[in-house]
Amino acid sequence: MKKIILFTFVLGFTACTVKLMPPTKADADFAAKKYSDCNLAQLQKGKESYEKYCNSCHGLKKPTSQTEEGWNKMVPMMSRKANKKAGSVIVDENTQNAILRYLVVMSRK
Repeated sequence: MKKIILFTFVLGFTACTVKLMPPTKADADFAAKKYSDCNLAQLQKGKESYEKYCNSCHGLKKPTSQTEEGWNKMVPMMSRKANKKAGSVIVDENTQNAILRYLVVMSRK
């Protein structure tokens, strides 16, 4: 009985976990048109930083859950909250920009 409960819990938890798509060359090409200095490595850093910093306080949202305008409001606000909670700067401006660019580029899919 305990195994069934544990299995059900694990299955339910993993079913709710957001699976983030890794950025592709096509995503980087799109990003470069929007942000002249953006490349695939920066998008990958944004994804990794999003998973690391944002997931430490709450579950991750799918990039498509917000528009570009929504992410432009949410990411700076949440970066400030994370830094305040930590009592120091853990999400610096470069990291925040990488997260934001990843989410904006991937929100179009």
